[in-house]
Amino acid sequence: MSSRTPEALLRVNCFEVLIGDREIGFADVSRLTSDTDFSVHPDRPAHRFVPVVLRRAMTTSTELYDWRRVIVSGKDDRRDVTIRQLSAPGGPVVNAWRLIRAWPCRWSGTAFDAMSNGVAYEELELIFDDLVWLAHDPA
Repeated sequence: MSSRTPEALLRVNCFEVLIGDREIGFADVSRLTSDTDFSVHPDRPAHRFVPVVLRRAMTTSTELYDWRRVIVSGKDDRRDVTIRQLSAPGGPVVNAWRLIRAWPCRWSGTAFDAMSNGVAYEELELIFDDLVWLAHDPA
């Protein structure tokens, strides 16, 4: 019988998101996914990264919408996006991933409902060239 110490379980509610060098608060980050599509051609499957959706409470800031508008205008404005998983609120980084050359393919504002008192949210969907699992804190 081995007496190994079990690894601590990591939480999903302690994270930071940086777009470029700017930290922006988000309520939710969708799953990071790398998959393979065999339907294209069985002998030459297509490897891809599934778009990531960032969701945050809507404020009066238009910075995410403005980034999308730059893309819509035809300009190439790709940015690295770093997602850091923390051990606890304010704790050290335990994992970090970088979305390389990300750009917003969709921005969505909130749905309005006069019969609800919920929080207004905006979403930004990102496509990116590569997903790198960083070995250390990329600060």
